[in-house]
Amino acid sequence: MPREQQKRGRRAEKKEKDDTKRKFEETSETPAKRVKSSTDDANDDANDNAEFHDNADYIPLDYDQGDQPEFQGPDESGDMPFYGLLDEEESEYFQRANEMLELNQFQDAEERSLFVDSVYSEANGKELKIACSQGCSRLMEKLISMSNAQQLRRIFSKFVGSFLHLVQHRFASHCCETLFIHAAPAVMQKTKYNKKADEEDGDEEPEMSIADMFMAVIEELKENWGYLLTERFASHTIRVLLLVLAGEPVDVTSTDSFVASRKKERLEIPTIQGEEKVDKSKSEKHSVPESFEPALKKIMTDMVAGLDDTYLRAMATHPVGNPVLQVLLFLELSHFGKSSAKDPKSTIRRLVPDESFEEESESAVFIRGLLYDPVGSRLLETMVRYLPGKAFKNLYRNNLGERIGSLSRNSTAGYVVLRMLERLGKDDLKIAMSHIVPEVPGLIERSRLIVPKCLIDRCVVRGVDTKPLAEALEGAYSQDPSIRLQQMLKFNLSETPAPQPEDHDMDGDGEEKERKPRGPPPLSAAEKAEKLHASLLVQAMLTVSGPLSQLVYTSLLAQSPETIIKLAQEPTTSRVLQSALTSTSSTTQIRRQLTTRFQGHLTTLALSPSGSHVVDALWSATKDIFFVKERMAQELEQNEHILRDSFVGRAVWRNWSMDLFKRRRGEWTRKAKGLEERVVSNEGAERPKSKIEQARARYAAAREAAEAGATGANQTAVASKN
Repeated sequence: MPREQQKRGRRAEKKEKDDTKRKFEETSETPAKRVKSSTDDANDDANDNAEFHDNADYIPLDYDQGDQPEFQGPDESGDMPFYGLLDEEESEYFQRANEMLELNQFQDAEERSLFVDSVYSEANGKELKIACSQGCSRLMEKLISMSNAQQLRRIFSKFVGSFLHLVQHRFASHCCETLFIHAAPAVMQKTKYNKKADEEDGDEEPEMSIADMFMAVIEELKENWGYLLTERFASHTIRVLLLVLAGEPVDVTSTDSFVASRKKERLEIPTIQGEEKVDKSKSEKHSVPESFEPALKKIMTDMVAGLDDTYLRAMATHPVGNPVLQVLLFLELSHFGKSSAKDPKSTIRRLVPDESFEEESESAVFIRGLLYDPVGSRLLETMVRYLPGKAFKNLYRNNLGERIGSLSRNSTAGYVVLRMLERLGKDDLKIAMSHIVPEVPGLIERSRLIVPKCLIDRCVVRGVDTKPLAEALEGAYSQDPSIRLQQMLKFNLSETPAPQPEDHDMDGDGEEKERKPRGPPPLSAAEKAEKLHASLLVQAMLTVSGPLSQLVYTSLLAQSPETIIKLAQEPTTSRVLQSALTSTSSTTQIRRQLTTRFQGHLTTLALSPSGSHVVDALWSATKDIFFVKERMAQELEQNEHILRDSFVGRAVWRNWSMDLFKRRRGEWTRKAKGLEERVVSNEGAERPKSKIEQARARYAAAREAAEAGATGANQTAVASKN
């Protein structure tokens, strides 16, 4: 008789005990007890290795069971305080409110404001529950984004006293972040007291101003800065708080933002049609009270004061602590000036104590360790961008200058190369280009195009000759112009929609489903990125007059009209055609040859989301080729009913002023030739006087002079008589 299969070891025994306990709790009529905290069973199995999961709240850099961090969490037991749960009716109401704000079917801003007020009234006393709710925390973020200064003060006052717990909560931390961002522009405003709204809400007006509330947040978190640096959810909120206290812009959608990663969920707040108010607070600096600057300095000092230099440098490669270090370096080097970098207790001086960056020095070894690290290289980018000029020159000449060619080959260190190129002068840029040009064929082969593109942009800014770079790019691609463009844009003309195999799946009635032709397989994220970077490189080449742009124009003119139309209908390659048609490097002869390729296909392009932008670019491309523009307008007029039935087609019809073309041809001709723009530009200038007006002006001046002389003579005669 075969033996029963049994699992061995302590984990199997523990799992059996958990299963028995779970069955007992399911059959028991009494409510389940609170889950035991991690500190209660820390010594249950001392010999087992500690295992950390992806959702662990805090993972120290050097974990040791015997050395626990001083701060054990929100309270002594390590448990997060519980603010209660929303009942079923409340949860349904707030979820419906969230859906209504997403639909944005309000007639005007006033109607939406009334709806927000009603939601605030319903949420009175439940703010912390909503912020900690998985399903309703997004609603709280949207409400904060749509709130006025008075509503921000009220919701801020509800959070005061609980920020230490909220910033560490998975959902409430995002609400705190949104609150800090939108309260920053109102920190200097004096909110008017609305007694009527206060009586309706049944809530007292907070006594503290928004500035005082920010100071209360600092006071609440001041004992835990070192712990919050590497806390999973609190770290991004701390970064926002630091930037707000410094008056710096906080834009989480920016690619250069220190606040959020690419994985952060962006909640788009729809605007009301006709709403003129535009929120520019996220992209502009704002004024802050004088008390913020000393408080910010103390926070930055306290954050790193309890860390030794070795631990601080280890944070440079920590995925959670690294972005906070970037903010600290940015504020030290840009906000507080270069003098702060000379302080031996500053973060930058503790990271790189030797400013000379000589070979084999402590600073040079640390920099080389960051170059090829995916996390640490981001901190090095910040250092290269904001280091004082003298320190950057020492870093570049002693460590990075001679290696810039080999660094450009690496997918991680290449981003540091971009930051170096942005700060180089004309002479150093020429030397750097001589090191990078031999690596260009290998970069093109491996589709690492960010360095050549950045090099082109910086050569344009510094006025450096790009002929060596153009020769290297020409040698990296095929000598056949028609094939060269396909290689440049990663565009394969041989790709055709694959036929769909026969599908014999049957539905409930036994009828065969209708077969549809299958399109080309969807591109992967890596392939989309390659196409995008290839398009950006070609667009950068078109901005430079000379060999670089001619390399692209000869390739475009070597293509057949069918290929050009296919390129115009692709999202990434259509941008290249738009740049070729509107760039200052294109001549009239080039545009005349290129624009004729689109004749006969304008309707097809006007109905395409990507091709319609190319048709719009043809309007400005034919500004000095009027007969070509007139033929294109006639072609669009013949397909008016087709264009008007399409959304993008109507946009093309409007941009080409086709209504004027049909009804007032003379006015359309003046607009097409750019004569109206000349009239508008000359309205502010003084009109030159005619010859008759000039003669009248001379006569009037002579008459005034004669009258003035006669008056002076009379006064002299009277004075002599007296």
